[in-house]
Amino acid sequence: MDGIRYYDDKPESCRCCFFWKNRKTGCILEERNCYYLAETVKSEQEKKCEGCCYAKTQPCVSACCYKELDRWLKASREMRREKDGAQNEQK
Repeated sequence: MDGIRYYDDKPESCRCCFFWKNRKTGCILEERNCYYLAETVKSEQEKKCEGCCYAKTQPCVSACCYKELDRWLKASREMRREKDGAQNEQK
């Protein structure tokens, strides 16, 4: 995995790790949950939900993204205000 930081005590090969089971199974923790990872690996969905007030502990599981929906609602409100302001000026 490129760009991922590991702790210094990580073995050179995963085969030397305590969590390596065998050649067929491999690591029982998988790369994503490696014991020696210095930082957690985020999926695309988790990166997308970063900073979203609706996804405090985990990413959204709904069909639509609340962060995008909120952005769309704010934009539509602004457009409505501008439209109403332009109509008020014409009167």
